[in-house]
Amino acid sequence: MQGDIFDGQLTAGKYTNFIWPSILMMLVLSLYYTIDSIFVANLVGEEGLAAINIAYPVQGIMWGIAVMLAAGSSALVAITMGEGKTHEANQLFTFATVFSLALGTAITLAMLVFMTPLVNVLGATEVLTEDCHIFLRIFAWCGPVALVGVMFEYFIRVDGSPGFTVVLYIAGGVVHLALDILLMGPLHMGLAGAALANVSGLSATAIMGLLYFVIRNSRLKFERFRSNWKFIGHSFVNGSPEFINESAAGIMIFCYNLVVIHLAGETGVAAVAVIMNLHYFFISVHIGYQTGSLPLISYYYGAKAFDKVNKVMRYTRNYIIVSSVGMAALLFLAAPLFTRLYATPDTELFALSVQGLRIASVSLLVAGINIFASGFFTCFGNGLVSSVISLSRGLGILLIAIFVLSHFFGLTGAWMALPVADFLTLALSFGLMAKYRNRYNYRILG
Repeated sequence: MQGDIFDGQLTAGKYTNFIWPSILMMLVLSLYYTIDSIFVANLVGEEGLAAINIAYPVQGIMWGIAVMLAAGSSALVAITMGEGKTHEANQLFTFATVFSLALGTAITLAMLVFMTPLVNVLGATEVLTEDCHIFLRIFAWCGPVALVGVMFEYFIRVDGSPGFTVVLYIAGGVVHLALDILLMGPLHMGLAGAALANVSGLSATAIMGLLYFVIRNSRLKFERFRSNWKFIGHSFVNGSPEFINESAAGIMIFCYNLVVIHLAGETGVAAVAVIMNLHYFFISVHIGYQTGSLPLISYYYGAKAFDKVNKVMRYTRNYIIVSSVGMAALLFLAAPLFTRLYATPDTELFALSVQGLRIASVSLLVAGINIFASGFFTCFGNGLVSSVISLSRGLGILLIAIFVLSHFFGLTGAWMALPVADFLTLALSFGLMAKYRNRYNYRILG
């Protein structure tokens, strides 16, 4: 059953069954981070929400490193499996897991040692500095479990069991949300409770992933390995678009914080948290689709099953059109309802957030195409081309737009940066996909 969709006939039903767990997994993941911010807004207050938004770039970059290593290495291992080199694939998988644990530990130590300058660089005001320290001193311990947990998630999908990734994140989400309620509610631990809930949720995810490969009869298995630094280097390069996609969110919020805090103070920073959390929840549908489809494309490419690659492209076209229009309309129309989860209608936070959400919703019309395109070339081991798209959407155009548009149009201009960046990147995405279609034997529309 595990290998059926890889080696057997590809049908719409089989494809849907393979993809939906990844979409659901990303929705669950983004949902419990969204709910996390809702709890902070309601149980700690507006300043607490602003503080975790100031600290968010650290989370974004950590998550970006985790996804970069996991996506890059899993794509290479999937290609190796498609070529029939099972023993080599197992060795690479084991080495990637051990390396991710070591790298995560190094990230934790670096954050603890450089905590004070880190908070200063993030731009925390005098009002928010202490809260940022409280949150990050505990959140720093997420390093090892975050990297290993994401690694297991990607390799479980490559192993042919995408449904189990939902189990991973439901387990992590239940632990995370239960502790949010307990620690920030009855125990009144504030931001320290929010950070502990993060660490505990990610730990539960990592443990469940380890149990998958230890207990189940998986295709991928832990084996003795030799260090393969060329593989790690290629994994970083190949996964760099995913790093850009994930860490760009942190860099983007860092820039938003710098701009908005001068335009609307701590309330403006809290509004950035509301807008970006809800915007990410919606685009997580596209991110989940991307992460679910990429292992299949990598495997089919390695097996030279180009007809199946084109069938995936056709399914992708249909999915993106329907989901993009639906989500853009929903966020625009229901922006006030979503914002009520964070603030009451008579507050400045509510007004700023509704305005920003409605403008940001326009980006959802094309964001799905750019997100898929940014990871598409990673499937073929060409992380450089994927990086060009990711850099354009997530950093280059977006950061310029934030500063330029906010200068001329204030807060309205800052919110406009999201759709402007996505629409300008759309032309680049189509151009690069057209340029490389003959090299990798795919048709843009399937």
